[in-house]
Amino acid sequence: MKNLLLLSCLTISLCISAQNDTSVFKNIKHIEANEYTFRVPEKWTAYLQQQNGPQLQKLEFTDVAIPHVLNNAPLTAICLFRKIGCDSIIAAQTFAVAEFSSYPDRVTPAGRDYEMDSLTIVSGEKAILYHTHYYRRSKASNFTRYDMVVYSEKRKAAYWFTTTYQYKDPTYQIEFDLKLKEYALRIYKTLVLR
Repeated sequence: MKNLLLLSCLTISLCISAQNDTSVFKNIKHIEANEYTFRVPEKWTAYLQQQNGPQLQKLEFTDVAIPHVLNNAPLTAICLFRKIGCDSIIAAQTFAVAEFSSYPDRVTPAGRDYEMDSLTIVSGEKAILYHTHYYRRSKASNFTRYDMVVYSEKRKAAYWFTTTYQYKDPTYQIEFDLKLKEYALRIYKTLVLR
């Protein structure tokens, strides 16, 4: 019992320190191309991507202002930035919802498929934000996912951020304890479409 109490206190301590660690945003790097620019913490790892593919950027931020282990299991964090050729924001939204709903082993809490919100990015375009969380049987893990879709009339394309956190917590309480949405939004709001 004493060890369980100590473990609980340690977990709470990790969560509190993680949610308040905004120092990671003191040193940032610019991710940019002809069509866009956005900012991420310097400690994020960027992976080389295929030229002219839909996935423009893949970034990992496991261990960057979030704990490495939570509930005796790893907590991983990935951010993708993609481009979808389409003729409207509605087409992009349909594509995004179909994509995150398509996992055959996805189990969502009763009555909670996803939530929608909106925000405006730096360059002025209105974006749609999706939030969903689910369990995947094949991964034996819980996932929290934030997707932001914004349409560029100039480019006739949608730009799409996906931030995915993988962990073990069937209550999904870490979304609030670690302020996962706020973390993703700090990146999304820096997007400038050119």
